[in-house]
Amino acid sequence: MIVWVAIGMVLPRAVAEEAPFMSISDLRGFVNAEGLRVEARTSGIINHISDQQTEIAIQDGRAAIWLPMHVNRPRDLKLGQKVEVGGYLQKGRFAPDFLVQALEVIGEPGLPQPKSVTGSELLSGSYDCHFVELSGIVRAVQPWSALGRDHAIMHLEAKGTRILVLTPSDQLGRLSGLVDGVVRIKGINAVAVNEAGQVLTAQMRVTKPEFIEVLEAPRDASVLPLTPLKGLLGHPVSGAPGHRIRTRGTVTHSRNSESFQIQDEQQGVRVWTTGKVEPPALNSMVEVLGFPTPGPLGPTLEDGQFRILGDSTALEPAVMATAKDAFSHEGRLVQVTGRLIETQTDVSPARLLLKDDQLLFAAEFSGSIPRDALPAVPGAVITVTGIAEGSVGSPQQEEGYLKSRDLLIHLRNLDDVGVVEAASWWTPLRLAVALAATGTGLVTVMFFAGLLTRKNKSLVAAEVELVVARDTLAKHVETRTDQLHAQLSARRDELSEYSAVTAERNRLARDLHDSLEQTLAGAALRMDAANDLLPHPDAAELEPARRQMEKAAELLRLSQAQVRRTVWGLRSLALEKHSLAEALRDSVRLLTEDIGIATTLDLDEGDAGLSNEQECELLHIAQEAVANVLKHADATQLEITLLRMDGMIVLTVKDNGHGFDPGQPVENDRPHYGQQDMRERAQLIGAILTVKSEVGGGSCIQVSLPQTTC
Repeated sequence: MIVWVAIGMVLPRAVAEEAPFMSISDLRGFVNAEGLRVEARTSGIINHISDQQTEIAIQDGRAAIWLPMHVNRPRDLKLGQKVEVGGYLQKGRFAPDFLVQALEVIGEPGLPQPKSVTGSELLSGSYDCHFVELSGIVRAVQPWSALGRDHAIMHLEAKGTRILVLTPSDQLGRLSGLVDGVVRIKGINAVAVNEAGQVLTAQMRVTKPEFIEVLEAPRDASVLPLTPLKGLLGHPVSGAPGHRIRTRGTVTHSRNSESFQIQDEQQGVRVWTTGKVEPPALNSMVEVLGFPTPGPLGPTLEDGQFRILGDSTALEPAVMATAKDAFSHEGRLVQVTGRLIETQTDVSPARLLLKDDQLLFAAEFSGSIPRDALPAVPGAVITVTGIAEGSVGSPQQEEGYLKSRDLLIHLRNLDDVGVVEAASWWTPLRLAVALAATGTGLVTVMFFAGLLTRKNKSLVAAEVELVVARDTLAKHVETRTDQLHAQLSARRDELSEYSAVTAERNRLARDLHDSLEQTLAGAALRMDAANDLLPHPDAAELEPARRQMEKAAELLRLSQAQVRRTVWGLRSLALEKHSLAEALRDSVRLLTEDIGIATTLDLDEGDAGLSNEQECELLHIAQEAVANVLKHADATQLEITLLRMDGMIVLTVKDNGHGFDPGQPVENDRPHYGQQDMRERAQLIGAILTVKSEVGGGSCIQVSLPQTTC
């Protein structure tokens, strides 16, 4: 049974039926911008329904779209139903949404076959709202709440891409038992974006338990072999690729609620947990299940789970002879000695800058430290104990290995800082102040001693230099003044000559238009009148005379058109005083007056930023195209437009005449009404000329010129 569901205001169906029907692809083609509102109707198959049925998604054979339904929501919708909806398009988070005001169920063909995709394809946003499927390894499962609703979030690793799968909260228990298993997921792609609408993470929304298919059950953690930290991501390969491993170590550092450091006899590794958890205590022995992941200079364990086995004896730090030696102890507990350069307590975390004979390095605390608890006098020799972490800055390869450039020691508490040698009273700062004061005194004495002896010499030298500078300046001013006078005189001569040429050309154009063109027009009319006065229209003996008079009238009209084209060329100087649109309007008026053809002009009056050459060639192309219409097309309507579209200047001349076949030459070996001349002019200014015509269907000449921006 077909059911119509009213959503929103009174008589929504009438509103929906009045709106135009548009495909989902057409709706997705609108720019996702503020103020977007396009009333329309569309249809598609429901591929997603939110838990409260406040939102649905539909798709057809080509595209998909998100449909919010905020009031009077239907309660009997099902996946796989085909619906026709009416409403309006509005701005969405990633792409435009369609706000539903009316909905009609028109069938139930079932869900479409899911599109098999990769994680990178989901990240591109190309499959937004589509019903898709992909496979991957379950890395973690955790509860999540948003807008008062509870969900279960499954972290899926799909061939190197992290996918967040949003499922109903009642699936939390089942999904938690799938960690490290391989599953196939079916649902819609719903990307997470920032405020600018750019994709941050790939997400999928799954509404039914059967849409999560277990391809490979997770292995029992108790049977996983115990892997030493040195064996992570090394040779021989341990564990199944992409799956988690089991390892053990002593906690040497708890950085925050999302990570901690462990170490065994040979190596130290950072463990990242999923979400915020209470980290294990320092010196605890823990067993960790995690997924090995490459770090900047060594492996880490991500999505780690741990259990505390008990307390362990505190590990002794490895004492480094130099700071550079710590690079070979990445992730391990080390002790390094250096001379204090600076104490930074006004930043978080607090930091000590140290230097030994070979390297400048830093030591920082993960928690808050009182300002007066750290050594503050530069020059003191201190030891720091903590976790060594190197950074590469820019990649450097030496003998096939990635080498560290900077060293950072992560301190655990104040006991990790010890003063070996107090700073000397003569600190670099104090010594610099003393030297500066002594030097200032000596310079002052020497200055005043030499000031009196140099004063007179300086005054005499300054006076001489002033006289020389004055004379030099006077010569430069005189020379430059003469140059400016000469330039102004030449410019006046050029302007006078230009004005005379312009006036003469305009006079000649007026004379041609007012005398010769009118005379030719009158002669043509008299030829037509004389032809009409010939007696006996059917008399065969008068047919040659009639044809000769018709040819004479046609030659007179051709001469009139050529005179007009000559006038156009003479009047192209109008571009120097007027815009291209004004020059086009005058030319069309001059061509079509007294012709009896309906002319429509749509000309952009704004500054198009074109050069003089580009404007001149566009004007000549338009004139040629209009002349061809008047001579050959036998048209009753003529339309000329000059518009700016998508960074282009587009000139169009269109008529409703009898048209022609662009692929066939015309008589007198003149191809297509002067196409070659217009095409050559277009090529001169880097434009594209397009000719569209068919016999009996009119013709359209279009010139597209890229608009130059500064």
